[in-house]
Amino acid sequence: MMKQDLKISLPVYKIGYSLAFIVILSCVHSVVYVNEIGPAIDGKMAVLTLVFCADTYLIERQSRRREVFRLYLIKNQYYAVLRRITVQIGYLTVISILAYGMFYWQKSAVLDEKRSGIFLFLLYCGVVFITVFFWSVLSVTVCNLLQSVWGGMGMLFLVWLFLVSKAGEKLLGVWNPFSYEFCEFSELTEWKWAAGKIITAVCAMLLLLLQKKILEKRG
Repeated sequence: MMKQDLKISLPVYKIGYSLAFIVILSCVHSVVYVNEIGPAIDGKMAVLTLVFCADTYLIERQSRRREVFRLYLIKNQYYAVLRRITVQIGYLTVISILAYGMFYWQKSAVLDEKRSGIFLFLLYCGVVFITVFFWSVLSVTVCNLLQSVWGGMGMLFLVWLFLVSKAGEKLLGVWNPFSYEFCEFSELTEWKWAAGKIITAVCAMLLLLLQKKILEKRG
C-alpha cells in the first residue's frame, strides 16, 4: 500500500514542476541579507503546496479508481489519505530546505551580525514545515469538500492573496499565517509573530482529525 501511495503522491510531473518552481524562485527573487531568505520562500511555498496537494484524494476519481477505493473501509481510506499527505509534506519540506540553500548559491547574501546563520536556518526549517503542513491539509480538505481540484485551488489562491496582502497583514497582525514573513528582523526573537504559526499548526491538526468525517460525507 505504501508503495502505491508513494507513486500516487509523487508522480514525475509533480516532482518536475516543484523543482522548477524553487529554481525559478531562487533566480528571480532578490535578497541582500541572509535573514531575508526565509521570508522570501515561506509564502511562495504555500502556493506550491496548495497546488501540489489539491488532488491527493480526488485523483481516485480522475483515474477511475474511485469505485474501487470506496469499497475500502473508511478507516482504510483515511489511513491512505494520511500516508499520501505525510509523503507530500515530507517531500515539500525537503525541497523548501533545498530552496533555502539555492539562495546562497544564486545570491551573494550578507549575514547580519545580530543573528547566526544556523539560528536563522533552523528557525526557517520549523516555520516552513508548519506552512507546508497547514496548506497541504487545507488543500486536501477544501478540494474534497468542494469535490473539485480547480475550485479548491481557486478558492485557496484567493485566500492566499488576501493573507499576503497589506490588508491581511493589518487585519490579522501577529495572527496571520504569514506573520513570519511580515516580521521585522529586529523583532524576530520577540516571538510575537509565532502566534500566527502556532494557530495554523493547531488548525492543521484539527483538519487532519476531521478527514475521516469528511470522507464519510464526501467519499
